[in-house]
Amino acid sequence: MLQNSPSGFRRTNIGAEIREIAPTAVLVRVFPVSRSVTHLFESDFYRMLIDRRTEEEVARMVRRGFGRAADWRRAHDFYLPTETLYLTPEPHQNGYVPEDDQSFGLSLSRRIFIGCGER
Repeated sequence: MLQNSPSGFRRTNIGAEIREIAPTAVLVRVFPVSRSVTHLFESDFYRMLIDRRTEEEVARMVRRGFGRAADWRRAHDFYLPTETLYLTPEPHQNGYVPEDDQSFGLSLSRRIFIGCGER
């Protein structure tokens, strides 16, 4: 009988992968595919100006890393330092515009998963 070997499982470090192509990124806001937009933010709470192909690649990494853990029809924030996925605040809530409250909207009540699938 074949068994899955825990030693054969390699958890990807999404944050490290993203930093390879966007070294100063701290937060990735992944919008639904229908909007075809991804925003990356630096530690100063301002958006990074990057090319569209890089945005798409970063969004793909986040979606792949968290798979079905999130409802990708809604926007999500991936916080690189803690490898945590959050539900993005709505436009009328604090944190939607990260520099407004300087929290990136990272509230425990919005947290979905930590570290690529660990609750």
